[in-house]
Amino acid sequence: MKYKKLAITITLLVVAVGYGIYRYTAEPTLKPSLAVAVAPVDLVSVQSKVPSMKPKQITVVEKLPQSISDSFQLMAQAYASDLTLPAYSIPLSANDSTLLNPNAYIPQAVLLQDGASASIVLPQYRFSFPEPVVVKLEVKGLAVNGASVSLRSELAGGTEVLVAKTMLGSDGEWAITLDAEEDWDGPIEISVTFSAKGKKQTLKTGIEYSHPTATITGVGDIRAEGSDMLIPVKVDVELAGYYRLRANLYTADKQPIALLTGSDKLTQGSVVLDLKAYKEVLAQYKGPYVLSTFVLERRPAVPGELTQYGHSEEPAYELGDFAVESLSDEPWQPDEQEMQRLEFLQKMAGD
Repeated sequence: MKYKKLAITITLLVVAVGYGIYRYTAEPTLKPSLAVAVAPVDLVSVQSKVPSMKPKQITVVEKLPQSISDSFQLMAQAYASDLTLPAYSIPLSANDSTLLNPNAYIPQAVLLQDGASASIVLPQYRFSFPEPVVVKLEVKGLAVNGASVSLRSELAGGTEVLVAKTMLGSDGEWAITLDAEEDWDGPIEISVTFSAKGKKQTLKTGIEYSHPTATITGVGDIRAEGSDMLIPVKVDVELAGYYRLRANLYTADKQPIALLTGSDKLTQGSVVLDLKAYKEVLAQYKGPYVLSTFVLERRPAVPGELTQYGHSEEPAYELGDFAVESLSDEPWQPDEQEMQRLEFLQKMAGD
């Protein structure tokens, strides 16, 4: 997937930069010369006996270790392949589970004594006010006598308890629905404590809870713009700032087509944030199309500021049919920065 490749590329770039800094800043250490007493010498007679010699020119060729060079070669090839399509319109397949479900919460089972296990199960990772938080505890191989849950704000160092409740359940499954309160905002720690065989066990996990800074209210009429199908997304902005919107494009029968990404500085009020689908990713799919799986982020304006989130009034919006043949055949061209990254990778690979 493109994000995985980009993450690996960034890691290798850091390694290469660090390696380069080490190479060119680490000066060789010279041993101090020994003080030796010598007799006076007739410099004129010595110079007449020793023929003049031109200083030798030494050429040093430095190469990266072969393993690092091979890694850069693989990354250069992968990045070059990525640059055949724009980053704002990435093809999707049914195997791209992370991109198809960006807000999924993945339970992690904790091993207990005698082969037993326990895990916290949540419907999602990010919540928008006033969504309730449904917390479940699943225990296998161990009889649980009672369970409770508490939520703490991580912004207060985990010391501020937002709510604490007793969970209901039996036969290894316990659950509770927690109604949201106004002060729920930011990262929250969830702690679940249960009793078994006279001992208490505690599991912890984290979620993101936020008051929406913007709300997606609908989509406008899709239209052609060069080689892209342009989708105007209507947004009501509560807090102005720099926003990034990611959404998945599907066919009417829920077949994934592409992950679309758009970014812009949005002012307060009713505005439009455009998404674009490149012609090549639409070529093998017929409409009508559907836009769904929204992730709307308000990016930090200053260091230390947290990312804030918006939400959508509806889980999906129908876009209708579109004549893909109306798009131009103009090939997409990477920008200057992308080409410089590729040239750097190729240079480090020795190409």
